[in-house]
Amino acid sequence: MKKKVNINRPDISSEEILKRKNFDSVLKQHTVISKPFYKNPWFLSGGGIAIVAAVTAIVLQINNNPEATLPKATNQPLAADSILLADFYKAEEAKPCIAPPLTGLDIPYTVYKINAEKGAALDFKTGSKITVPKNCFVDGEGKLVKGEVELHYREFHDAFDFFIAGIPMTYDSAGTRYQFESAGMMEIMGYKDGQPLAVAPDKSINVELASNYEGTQYNLYKLDTGANNWACLGKEKIVRKAENTNAPVIEKTNIQQMPEYKEIETQKEEIKKEKEEKIASFYKAVSEPKKPEQSKKDKYTFDLDVDSKEFPELAVYKGVLFEVGSENKGFNSSMYSTVWDEAVVKDGPEKGKNYMLTLKKASRNYDLVVYPVFEGKNYEAAMKDYQDKLVKYNAALDKRKVDEKRLEEEYQAKLAALKKQQQEMELKWKEKQDSQFRQMSADEKVHRVFAISGFGVYNSDCPASYPKGVTCTAKLNNPSEERLMCYNVYLVDKEKNALFTYAKNPVLSFSFNPNSKNLLWTVENGTLYWLKPEQFASIKSGAETNNLKMNKVEQQFKNADEMKAFFNF
Repeated sequence: MKKKVNINRPDISSEEILKRKNFDSVLKQHTVISKPFYKNPWFLSGGGIAIVAAVTAIVLQINNNPEATLPKATNQPLAADSILLADFYKAEEAKPCIAPPLTGLDIPYTVYKINAEKGAALDFKTGSKITVPKNCFVDGEGKLVKGEVELHYREFHDAFDFFIAGIPMTYDSAGTRYQFESAGMMEIMGYKDGQPLAVAPDKSINVELASNYEGTQYNLYKLDTGANNWACLGKEKIVRKAENTNAPVIEKTNIQQMPEYKEIETQKEEIKKEKEEKIASFYKAVSEPKKPEQSKKDKYTFDLDVDSKEFPELAVYKGVLFEVGSENKGFNSSMYSTVWDEAVVKDGPEKGKNYMLTLKKASRNYDLVVYPVFEGKNYEAAMKDYQDKLVKYNAALDKRKVDEKRLEEEYQAKLAALKKQQQEMELKWKEKQDSQFRQMSADEKVHRVFAISGFGVYNSDCPASYPKGVTCTAKLNNPSEERLMCYNVYLVDKEKNALFTYAKNPVLSFSFNPNSKNLLWTVENGTLYWLKPEQFASIKSGAETNNLKMNKVEQQFKNADEMKAFFNF
């Protein structure tokens, strides 16, 4: 029978791979296959001399080599799984250089329509300025363009912008991989009737990029989308003019320090405290009865009168005895023949379980650890009382669980409402900040000034090494603790205006600064997952793999501001 072999199989898309993948189950099946094949029943039931001889040779060779071992099951994918995984990685690596990871979310362009023969001086909402000389554009054939053209312009100023736009922030230089720490980035493109344009060979566009960073350690880079790397263009000029006393003042206070924001934080603490106090009151109202113990024949006991006010848990029982615990090394039977002046009972080392009996006579004191026990009919009566109380306790326990669940649901609803108030407050505050920022003139900001001779993405950047402190292998799992099928893993460090990128899952060499505030992003099939800043504390440095339980983001963000408000970073 001839088999049909397809040697021109088309590439599988990332979406198709994700629909068909179940890597963890494949790995489990692979792990089970650990018994040597010559010990399986199907082998023993048949086979010939040549096969047996071959197996014998293998066994002898292993026995003669103390360091050799039989093949073991590994945690590596099977052949079919490896092909599927390779196809997934191939599909990811074939994506364009600029690839927004979340469908429907991107940093929008501002479109300017200008007359190519006149040029233009353009103002962007951040305070940046773009100066376009006249007769600046040529078409795909190198011919000078006349009439109306469109300039598409946008800026990126933080890790959220870099991530949303899908712009790579990795820089390879002399075989070393760095991550960019940015002082500001912009993209500019030109079009005529929907067709891309180029800057004329003898022209350049002047850009004054508004920046929050004054440092001189930054260089200007242009993204080479073909090579998927950045080309260094040298230093740009930094301009900052004297402050204008008539200019609007931007509030420097962090929103988290504003009274109304802090008031919501106080309310969050109050509702949490209220919930905890109510739950604590449930525990006080419902206490588990202690099961009575029957006295043992080989143990010594004392019959004492107990103050019912001091020990109500004992006073409810009649005929309680105190059995001498085996931990009392100094006890002997002669203590029974002594007439003691005083016997005092106090709480023992394990409160509610044992007690401390102090016997006094003249100058002699003996401390004994004793346990409450019963005998005969007193034990039967105590057990009956215990059973009655246990039924009531279980009923009260069920009610307490229902009440706790109700309290938790009420608490989560109140907490969600307060968080929503904070998000709305953050959006309004951000809009106010942006509004004030836009009202400032270009002369009142730090500007990084440079001239560009072509369209594309330009970045004022400083190459930085990956963060250090904790280094490990990190495996990213979904909330069900199944491995996420993802490619790029993004680390955001509060101390750096950068987006540190790692490839593939698990990340074999993941590192971060434990003294900084961090968060982690990745995307599986269009869904965003993140590791919260507080979860980083449990990541251990070393050779063992850390399983990171990522949180699924259910919210669909309409714009960058919504995403920034959600993460509150």
